[in-house]
Amino acid sequence: MKMVRFVFAIHNHQPVGNFDHVAEDAYQKSYLPLIDVFKDHPWFKINLHFTGSLLEWLETAHPEYIGTLREMVQSGQAEILGGGFYEPILALLPHEDKLGQIRKLSDECERLFGKRPAGMWLAERVWEPHLPAPINEAGIEYVVVDDFHFKMSGLRDKDLSGYFITEEAGKIVKVFPGSESLRYLLPFKEPEEAIEYLRSLPDAGENTLSVMADDGEKFGVWPGTFKWVYEEGWLKRFIKAFEENSDWLIPTTFGEYVASEGARGRVYLQTSSYMEMSEWSLPSNAMLEYEDLLEEMKGQPGYDTKRLFVKGGFFRNFLSKYPEANAMHKRMLHVSEKVHRAIKEYNPEPAAAKAMLEDLWRGQCNDAFWHGVFGGLYLPHLRDAVYRHLIKADMAAEAVIAGKAGTEGRLFVEEKDLDGDLLPEVAISNRECAVLADPAEGGIVYEFDYRPVSMNFMNTLARREEGYHKKIALAQAQAGDGGAKTIHERLQVKEEGLSSFLHYDWYRKASLIDHFFSDGADIESFKNANYHEAGDFVGSRYDAKTTSSDEGARVVMTRTGMVAGLPVGIEKVLTVGKTGAGFEASYTLTNRGSEELNTTFGVEFNFSLLAGDSHDRYFAVPGHVLKARNFASAGELNNAAGISMIDEWLGYNMGLTFSEKATLWRFPIETVSQSEAGFERVYQCTTVVPLWKVTLAPGGEWKVGIGLAVVKR
Repeated sequence: MKMVRFVFAIHNHQPVGNFDHVAEDAYQKSYLPLIDVFKDHPWFKINLHFTGSLLEWLETAHPEYIGTLREMVQSGQAEILGGGFYEPILALLPHEDKLGQIRKLSDECERLFGKRPAGMWLAERVWEPHLPAPINEAGIEYVVVDDFHFKMSGLRDKDLSGYFITEEAGKIVKVFPGSESLRYLLPFKEPEEAIEYLRSLPDAGENTLSVMADDGEKFGVWPGTFKWVYEEGWLKRFIKAFEENSDWLIPTTFGEYVASEGARGRVYLQTSSYMEMSEWSLPSNAMLEYEDLLEEMKGQPGYDTKRLFVKGGFFRNFLSKYPEANAMHKRMLHVSEKVHRAIKEYNPEPAAAKAMLEDLWRGQCNDAFWHGVFGGLYLPHLRDAVYRHLIKADMAAEAVIAGKAGTEGRLFVEEKDLDGDLLPEVAISNRECAVLADPAEGGIVYEFDYRPVSMNFMNTLARREEGYHKKIALAQAQAGDGGAKTIHERLQVKEEGLSSFLHYDWYRKASLIDHFFSDGADIESFKNANYHEAGDFVGSRYDAKTTSSDEGARVVMTRTGMVAGLPVGIEKVLTVGKTGAGFEASYTLTNRGSEELNTTFGVEFNFSLLAGDSHDRYFAVPGHVLKARNFASAGELNNAAGISMIDEWLGYNMGLTFSEKATLWRFPIETVSQSEAGFERVYQCTTVVPLWKVTLAPGGEWKVGIGLAVVKR
């Protein structure tokens, strides 16, 4: 008789930096009720994975829940899976961080639950062929991915009952295929449909295995699922269906199956993630073409088989699709290198080394590095959390290096390729701030860290076209269509009129961006990226020379370009002092043409200020009364000598000052993105642009100075 063993594996995660109320909501709607139901049916065995960031929250907020989980593990009902502690994409980490993250979660699971994990959850199922080596080295025996991975390597459903072995350099790991079909059936269809699916599996005798491995949040947190799963009793009906079919359907765990069964064979999996990720990671235009191709293929014979060979992109594409994700990733690598150097070469106290690694690893949490149906990269507070911990780790490493070298109080100045483009950037830091500039990308400042609050004020995000933007009108038409649906099927808008916010930037939203405006450009056209740029300096390469002294560091950036058909030279001198939080930028414009130059010159700043509408975070402009002063307000002022950004909550004043009074534009940058709850508008940052009318005779020069300074309130 055919026996089907069934693994029910749940992955629970809350990102580093997520709001407590979000975690509490997930606990009340999913984590707690799911366990409350299963613990009443101790014969139904389950696998559970909790990321380290969620375990930290649970141990503080609900220690009784940890106790319940420990009882289930000790009784044998539940098996706990390990993984990377702060849910990183392992493939994107340096080797020592891969090992450190996995071992840390294994240690924590052993402490909390009394058993060390033999298996692990792979974040976003992002698999690359080199991973068996570090996974094995970290002490993990088996891992679960999607059956999509296996099918792209030529295997089919009839082959996928059980687990396989794979290896890298002779280091072996067992890999289980999780069922894509079950991911879509549970919990969105009646339990009987899942039973029929399991009944239809190819007969492998007593060795038949099927695995459902997916997010726990879809059992209660995703829209409509709490009512469906708990209030309307889906989960209890699901368990009852297993009871009624217990003569052939047996819940088990990965560990139990491995202990009793051998591997089905050897496999070498392609670089991949789950099916949906292969679509999300594509550039927007390619994403639309990919969707069209799949739609066209659906009408052809053999679609299910052929579709497997059309996999789209893979996770690392996000680092080219979103420059902001690449900047975070390369900053993480930069900090990781510095932290491990500090530990290996300068031998800090164990507590200091542990704290540095903790912050580094927290800064590797995956959610802010990508975007699909989840908000991810589009959520400023998640990006802020990544930078906050990387800044802390960076500061700590520099303190160790400077302290051991006897150079406390000096500047750190690095001039090298920091973002992986084969061109040098410049990083300058003192105890109070860090400034990162990119001469090759328009001479911009793309990171400004205020170290007393561990905040990157230039943690911004440009508005860009997403493939799903074309679905907003369809989502509006479907408004009010309730029920429990997978988030891949649900289309919903969270406010009216989102289409009016679909404006797209053609350059990165950094600071010290040099603009020349033609007649007719105004704040509204500039805000909507619907204006004419009269110069060719934005995003263009500047020559640069960096020097440092006892007083500070200077980066002299120069370029000759064209403005309305005339050659114009810019010398931009960026100065960071040995002390203080801020920098100065002095500009010299030179008319290198033979005709008079008449233009409007503007320097764009973009500040990530987190809270656009809070009453305790606001602008102030000396000599002016603002009708609206919150960070998401917009307006134009004349004769401005500067502008202040005041945050009473975090306790800082950040001010821009101008040596020549300017016309001043300010407005918010708001994106339209999708999340599991629907399409939404998100405040990303505020743009501030001082502008000056410039008239220059041939050979003439014009100068202006801009200062940026942050002080504690």
